[in-house]
Amino acid sequence: MPQENADLPEPGLEPRPVGFHEFQALTPEKLELFSGYLIAPADSPDERRKLLVLLLVNLGLVEAVKLAPEEIWRDALARAFG
Repeated sequence: MPQENADLPEPGLEPRPVGFHEFQALTPEKLELFSGYLIAPADSPDERRKLLVLLLVNLGLVEAVKLAPEEIWRDALARAFG
């Protein structure tokens, strides 16, 4: 994962349970909607990123990639990693 996410758990290919401390540390106190963005405004993605990582750990990357077509994942990977 990128350096900015060094303190977040790393999602694996298969799902795994999350511990209570991970849950407490990564789950927002409440879900809110800010101009169409969950938890916080568009320019504040940190809380969304933490919740997404928690969900990806719990779901597993194999299942997560089924949520979008392969071409979109390839484009996203190229944009993220060059």
